[in-house]
Amino acid sequence: MLTGEILRLSAARHPRHTALIHDGRRIAYGALDLRANRFANAALALGIGKGEAIAIMSRNLPEYVVTHFGTARTGALLVNTMPAYAPDELVEILGRTRVRLIVVEEAFQDKIADAIDRLPNLDHVVVIGAPSQSGWTDFEDFLANAGDSPPAVKLSDTDPFAMTFTGGTTGLPKGALVSHRARSESCWITAIEHEISPRDVIGVLTPFYHAMGSLVWMPTAMLLGATAAIQTGWDPDAFIDSVSEYGITCTLMVPVQLQQILMEERFDAEKLSTLRKIACGGAITPAGLVHEVAQKLPAARFVNHYGQSETGPVCMLRPDDPRDKAATIGRPSIGVEVRLVDPDGKDVPPGDTGEIIVRGPFLMAGYFENPEETALYFRNRDGWGWTGDLATADEDGFITLVGRSKDMIVSGGVNIYPREVEIVLEKHAAICDCTVFGIPDEKWGEALCAYVVVDGKETLTEEDLIAHCTTHLARFKRPKFFRLVDEIPKTPAGKVQKPLLREAFLKET
Repeated sequence: MLTGEILRLSAARHPRHTALIHDGRRIAYGALDLRANRFANAALALGIGKGEAIAIMSRNLPEYVVTHFGTARTGALLVNTMPAYAPDELVEILGRTRVRLIVVEEAFQDKIADAIDRLPNLDHVVVIGAPSQSGWTDFEDFLANAGDSPPAVKLSDTDPFAMTFTGGTTGLPKGALVSHRARSESCWITAIEHEISPRDVIGVLTPFYHAMGSLVWMPTAMLLGATAAIQTGWDPDAFIDSVSEYGITCTLMVPVQLQQILMEERFDAEKLSTLRKIACGGAITPAGLVHEVAQKLPAARFVNHYGQSETGPVCMLRPDDPRDKAATIGRPSIGVEVRLVDPDGKDVPPGDTGEIIVRGPFLMAGYFENPEETALYFRNRDGWGWTGDLATADEDGFITLVGRSKDMIVSGGVNIYPREVEIVLEKHAAICDCTVFGIPDEKWGEALCAYVVVDGKETLTEEDLIAHCTTHLARFKRPKFFRLVDEIPKTPAGKVQKPLLREAFLKET
């Protein structure tokens, strides 16, 4: 299925049904479909279609959805960029992808103004709001004179559609390039695994510039004809109020967001009573958080969702899985092939650590104009993508992440996986968040450092942590350094920013 067809078919089924809710405003499927057509026709009138690139830099807004589906109908490549990018980063990404048109939220347009002189291909700037520069166009004016009819562009489901960015071994971001088919496959998997229906009102919290937001969760809602309630910025109290006001039934969030919602001072079971399906992804969900959801929202169906920008959904921990599997990421999603292998590509036995490799039509086509990284990801040229995530599997097929291959710590010649240590720390009742990483050590090569966030109602000392680890971990796996902190820095997708922590630790020592 083509991405543009996802919206068109739902609009044809029920044009008056609410597609989007944002800040009290409701947009019907028919109206959203027409706006996507207008965007596509306006871009095509500028000569921007197949072989060209359109970028967007915005928070979650209805205009992002219009741009998403409108670009899909032109055949151009949609380049999703983070509002947090500095001008130099924008020059790198927009220059490399040769973007000709960018849609930018008003609050971030100064970054484009600072970078545009270094972007010779960028001919058109469309602003969601009031443009600050002469020659730039207001989003509504951009659509105003374009036609309502679907553009006559011949496309294939294997054509490239969009890219999101992930870290690279060279330090430069890699653009994970996905086809129309890859994302529609991910939508179907998501719909089945999370049991979403057209009757659902889906709380969309994950940023659209992240693959989980714009390429999995939002289009799944549109595919099914459900209603997507968009939250522009993260505010746990505002989300709780939105659940009550709009009758939100289903949502996906990163673990830290779920933790904030369940905090006792703001938790309100009555306001959250319509929330019957909760998915968590983007980062590892601690077992304690899984149990807390079951205790505080027993009527909600909780799914732990594991995937990557390069893959879409890979594994699910489902609500009917055994309680003692809560620390795992579950088992492979429907229609997904998963193996755990050694560096030579041979399957490892249950209990042994291996790298997760994945195969299926949902995989990315490769990294944009980056043959070296693409070859590394598809290293055996047999269709299997090497995720870089290390894990173990038990006899029942439940998979437990132990870390990234690049995050593996080698201490005294022994491999240590940070996630193993984090799981042990998470078992302590006073710990609500933690992370473990390696730092240089003259004697052992590397030593372990643990940053720990303590529940506000509890007290914990470094001696308590040492005693806990002594009880539950072999000596060589015990952290040499502990830091008690108020919070752990994370990306908008919920992933811990270990390089920042490592750099800060080394500076202070």
